[in-house]
Amino acid sequence: SKFTLDNTPSFPQTNPKTVAIIGGGLSGLSCAKYLSDAGHSPTIYEARNVLGGKVAAWQDSNGDWIETGLHIFFGAYPNMMNLFAELDIEDRLEWKPHRMTFAMNDDQGVFK
Repeated sequence: SKFTLDNTPSFPQTNPKTVAIIGGGLSGLSCAKYLSDAGHSPTIYEARNVLGGKVAAWQDSNGDWIETGLHIFFGAYPNMMNLFAELDIEDRLEWKPHRMTFAMNDDQGVFK
């Protein structure tokens, strides 16, 4: 599928480019947003008819929601948090208590 972003540039370019982006996952969508902000004309090419990559979700014919992958973002990801703020979607995040656990061998740097 082909998706285009038609947006008024935040940073007009004197020499705007037409840019092909392969993949409509989080990286491709972010890339398209920032290229568009910079005054370029991105086009996303995605093999599936659903955007989002590993964070995509859609309803099947029975009305059940299908999620492609893990939907987790930690507050320690500043670029992701900045993107959410720029898109004005921070209020859509559902923060849940969590704990990160690391399993380390006594011999640091060497796993057996």
